[in-house]
Amino acid sequence: MITTVAIVLGAGLLARVVAAAARLPEILLLLASGAIVGPAVAGWIDVPLDSAGTQVLLTLGVSFILFHGGLGLSARVLSGTAVGLALLVVPGVVLTTAITGAVAAAVFHVEPLVGFLVGAALAPTDPAILVPLFDRLRVRPKVAQTIVAESALNDPTGAVLALALAGAVASGSDSLSRPALAFVEDVAISTAIGIGLGLVLALVVSSRRTGIWRESSAIAVITVVAGAYASIDFAGGSGYLGAFLAGVIVGNMAELRHVMHPWHEIEVGIVVAAVADVAVIFVFVILGSDLPFDAIGEHWLPALAVVATLMLVARPLSVLVCLAADRRGGWQREEVVFLAWTRETGVVPAALAGILVADGIDGAELVTVCVALALVVTVMVQSTTKPWLARRLGLADGTERERYTETV
Repeated sequence: MITTVAIVLGAGLLARVVAAAARLPEILLLLASGAIVGPAVAGWIDVPLDSAGTQVLLTLGVSFILFHGGLGLSARVLSGTAVGLALLVVPGVVLTTAITGAVAAAVFHVEPLVGFLVGAALAPTDPAILVPLFDRLRVRPKVAQTIVAESALNDPTGAVLALALAGAVASGSDSLSRPALAFVEDVAISTAIGIGLGLVLALVVSSRRTGIWRESSAIAVITVVAGAYASIDFAGGSGYLGAFLAGVIVGNMAELRHVMHPWHEIEVGIVVAAVADVAVIFVFVILGSDLPFDAIGEHWLPALAVVATLMLVARPLSVLVCLAADRRGGWQREEVVFLAWTRETGVVPAALAGILVADGIDGAELVTVCVALALVVTVMVQSTTKPWLARRLGLADGTERERYTETV
């Protein structure tokens, strides 16, 4: 086990060095390194997706990634685009799921619920890919902040929807009413418990009298994130959404008139970022080692049709519909076009694919094939063309700067 951990981390670190030197997307190199050290090539590691360690990684590890994403969001920054954001992360995810899922059901010749499960797993975008991009490219702040916030917010929404659909598929249901009701219930439970635990965490790490764990703030965060996942999962909700909401609340403690001591705040940020960073390496390297190459070779053409629908139809239509209803946001045509071309697939779809395979859900293999292809295509096509598109639309000047949002 220790040897496997060392190989996975070593492969991930080497992939990052190569990615930086070759100026290639890091996620692609992490997947490739996993495939090389996995059973298909070198055979140095063999970590099945249904193993206990992998399941802990795909649940608790991704929870930390989402907590980290919530921790970096600013309520003040997002207030101007709140309506558009809310539409993108709930109705937008549902619309993307419906369009992509309908095509998946048709091209794979499967039941509609299985097709929608594929669509839901592909619906979330990835802040782990987008944040470094916007760190380098000077994009209009309104656009950059909205994209990064949406990518963090739609991760838990897509996860809740996918898991609700997975439950319906596993039960043999052929009706959409059951997963729809389960989705609403999961969101309600996850939101309530996530906000409650986030408020508790903010109080106990505060520098005020209630901060009984202020000296152990990083340990308190780890405890609450793990406890939040366990308690929400037991109550029938999604630990992903709860962890994310807890991160948002802790990241905006000042709005509640509570603050952490500056050193404790730095400590929490470093610990959470480090845990999330390690989780990203493990998720993508292990997913790369478990890629179903036989299934990819068999289903690559219909999977490519699904990914093309996701990028060229579902995402643009969802963005157009959602932002057209946001009168307050004052969205310009160039901004809408740029958002429509921004939907890189990343860590949460990868984790969902692993969970579905481990649970033996019908259609899990198709989800894995589509997610793997979406990772490669969206990162290679969209990430590499986004700087050019931003300059072409007049949204960026192409220069480097330290950060794209000093207010976050």
